[in-house]
Amino acid sequence: MATGMFRTSDGSVQVDYDGVSIPIPRSKYDKNGYKPNFDELPLEADYLAAQEKQRAADAKKHL
Repeated sequence: MATGMFRTSDGSVQVDYDGVSIPIPRSKYDKNGYKPNFDELPLEADYLAAQEKQRAADAKKHL
């Protein structure tokens, strides 16, 4: 099942399709009923910052 990752500044949504992520327009995202709801998706910058923070925490665990 496709899952929304984040929304972009142009109003599209980055969607993960079983390990492959692609941008799609919000209209397609809403039409297909993907989760989470568009308004619950983080902005791209917030998503990327959280990913980086998680990578740093994971790297620190392995030291």
